[in-house]
Amino acid sequence: MSFQSWVLRNFPGVLARVDSPRNQVKQLRTAVGRAQNTAFYRKRLKEAGVTRSSIRTAHDFTSKVPVTTREELLEQDPYDLLAIEPGTETLLYGQTSGSTGNPVPVWASLSEMQDGIELALALPVFRNNLRPSDRVALCYPYTRTLAGRSADLLNLMAGCTVIPIGTRNNMYPPEMAAATIARLRPTILGAAATDAFAYANILRDQGIDPQSLGIRLVVSGAEPCAPARAKALGRVYDAKVLSLLGQNEIGFPGIPCELNHMHVPQFMMFTELVHPDGSPAQPGERANTIVTPTFKRAQPLLRYVTGDTVIWHTEPCECGLPLPRMEILGRAHTLIETNGRSIFPIELEDALYSAASLDGVWYQIRVRADDVLVRAEHRDQKDYEAMAASIEKVLGDLTGKPVRAELIAPGSLYDYREIRPGKPLSRVVDEVAGRDEVVEGM
Repeated sequence: MSFQSWVLRNFPGVLARVDSPRNQVKQLRTAVGRAQNTAFYRKRLKEAGVTRSSIRTAHDFTSKVPVTTREELLEQDPYDLLAIEPGTETLLYGQTSGSTGNPVPVWASLSEMQDGIELALALPVFRNNLRPSDRVALCYPYTRTLAGRSADLLNLMAGCTVIPIGTRNNMYPPEMAAATIARLRPTILGAAATDAFAYANILRDQGIDPQSLGIRLVVSGAEPCAPARAKALGRVYDAKVLSLLGQNEIGFPGIPCELNHMHVPQFMMFTELVHPDGSPAQPGERANTIVTPTFKRAQPLLRYVTGDTVIWHTEPCECGLPLPRMEILGRAHTLIETNGRSIFPIELEDALYSAASLDGVWYQIRVRADDVLVRAEHRDQKDYEAMAASIEKVLGDLTGKPVRAELIAPGSLYDYREIRPGKPLSRVVDEVAGRDEVVEGM
């Protein structure tokens, strides 16, 4: 156990001081030094006149170091992003999911993954919820991205029994995955919320109650999941639900607490809040994020433009963890402007599941010029009328438009037994601008 993880485990209050100016500068200087070992950053930093020793304050870093964009990473030879010579350390290669275009190369060293996981396991949310007696079914992607491999390593280091299933693959199509879950009876299920809902519906089709499996914790990841949707998923399995949302390039910009609030791991992540024009934003405002993951050694990233819009909260969380909280609203380009209001797809999803505790797999919200059309899957037809009325009221208040809601049987929008591609159906579609623009769809 490293000294830092020992401190986090035994003296969690020290987290309140990890963002001290002195510590920040030390981390940022180290990140710059590592970046200078890559062909990509060596050239960029030289052109900007930046060296490790020139970073004396956080302002030096944000004013002198140029931002890094996804497009710039795509233009590079993957090996030009490496700060470690292959053969000197164990390296893993992955790519982003490609959900917004071509995949970005992603490198990680085994040692940095182990060190990061050791720190994560010292946090209360992992320390209190992962036990050696747990059987963990992991249904995250194992191909291309590092999500499945990272989850494997985390649970193995916690001493758990790991059941690697994956998702979107021919070896474990949804029905086989559900059968494996029923047979091995895991205590923890790690899966995208969409897949977790699909497995539950497959089991119910076979007369198996998902609540009878003994799953006590569902860790939703690999796609956005609104708080109300997470609660609905928890009711399906009679389990606690925690949400993990990361980016392959940077890792996890936020880690959930016991209350499923997203906290910023400042001990391994330097986050800047900016307005769309690049000017600094304040806590409580909607802001874009520029992130420097200071723990990355194989592929350092400096001032990476994530594309995410967030709201940063500095007031203490009821969980007691002394780290700021962050609501991730979504990618800036998914914002819907309608009826004088600015709404993100995740806000529509949260309103939908707040209005109705749906247990189907898919929904679709079409925001149109004069109204909003909602089609949502749910099993029990006797709930349809009341749910539709509630959805129409809640989403009408949010959008300021008339809403027409239709409840339909699971599988009507997309067959949950099929191996799904990344985006088989767009959950939220923006028609306001006169074009059938897909703005969100996992």
